[in-house]
Amino acid sequence: MSSIKLTVKRLYQIRDERMVNTKATARIYVGDTLIATEEVTGLTESPVSKYLHAQTKAGEAVRVEWDCEGIAEMSVAEIERCPCCQHNEPE
Repeated sequence: MSSIKLTVKRLYQIRDERMVNTKATARIYVGDTLIATEEVTGLTESPVSKYLHAQTKAGEAVRVEWDCEGIAEMSVAEIERCPCCQHNEPE
């Protein structure tokens, strides 16, 4: 099993000319299949990552789409090392 790294690069809302907490809903896809929906809340301009376990096949694209009540930027990447256990996953 591989892992998918979801990175929230920016998340905030502008209110009264100030950055404040907001929320976003991230949908993570492998190929055309939705594999996870994550609720993200807070305020950040520094990258914050979360790891999800997922069954993927070689060559399938991994992507993220999101809805946000403010400004958000996110990315996903497939990784082969389990961040929880710190061991290589068998292929």
